[in-house]
Amino acid sequence: MSTQADETSPERSFVEGLGLRIQREPRPEPRATPSGMGRVFRIPTSDDPSPPTTKLVAMCAWATGLGLVGLLVATRALLAMWRGNPPSWYEPWFIAVGLVGIGLTVGAFMSIQRRRLPWVMLALATIPLIASIVLTVRAV
Repeated sequence: MSTQADETSPERSFVEGLGLRIQREPRPEPRATPSGMGRVFRIPTSDDPSPPTTKLVAMCAWATGLGLVGLLVATRALLAMWRGNPPSWYEPWFIAVGLVGIGLTVGAFMSIQRRRLPWVMLALATIPLIASIVLTVRAV
């Protein structure tokens, strides 16, 4: 596909009429409107407006806090597993609760174009973190 204007094209400019080549940006193909869960949870494209910087910074700060506390809890859990023999229920539950928290945090960033959903998801991601703290305290 040529990006140069055709001689019969009405878009032909004066500069192109002089024989100079002009590189035109290709027109984006129209995209199908997402439906269902794809409409809510999707990675923003170049066509989407940028989220406000303050919202992005606040979400990153919250996610960083979740990650740092989660890392501390995971380190404590790993040390407990190495030192002793934790209850048999502890490891699978600890992993499952951690994956739920990570999934909710990822979902918050994938729904950044929404108004309240990212904040709800980050709040929900805090619950598994608290649960993992409780599990670790009870198990070790």
